[in-house]
Amino acid sequence: MTSTTPATRTADTDVSASLIDARRELDSIANRGIVSAPRAVADTLTTVEALAPTLILHARALAARLGERERSELHELIERAAHRASCRPRADLAYEHLLVLVSQLQELLRWLERAHGIAPRRRRAASAKHHTGQDLRRGFTGA
Repeated sequence: MTSTTPATRTADTDVSASLIDARRELDSIANRGIVSAPRAVADTLTTVEALAPTLILHARALAARLGERERSELHELIERAAHRASCRPRADLAYEHLLVLVSQLQELLRWLERAHGIAPRRRRAASAKHHTGQDLRRGFTGA
């Protein structure tokens, strides 16, 4: 018996799945807001720092496939995110440290999503809403 479905490379599937999981986690953090209470910052920082190595690893692989200008730009972002993820901020700067790290990882994630053809949820939802609105307008003007 033969299969008619095309084979997908597990590495691509794994990367896409990890990117989607990372997007969910970062969106969850952004949507609930980062509370500045020390314990909440520490917990959120631990979660975000756990995402960093995977995103940085995938971003390094992506950078190797890019042109010189893009590679340089992405490499700079990777280095800044890797440095921020590896250093421990002073207690009074932990909140700011967390905000910057989340921002850097979100930017890395955008690079990776574009490279893997993954549209962020916000764009997909906005696109669907836009298309639905067009369909409704067509229905009313065609009557």
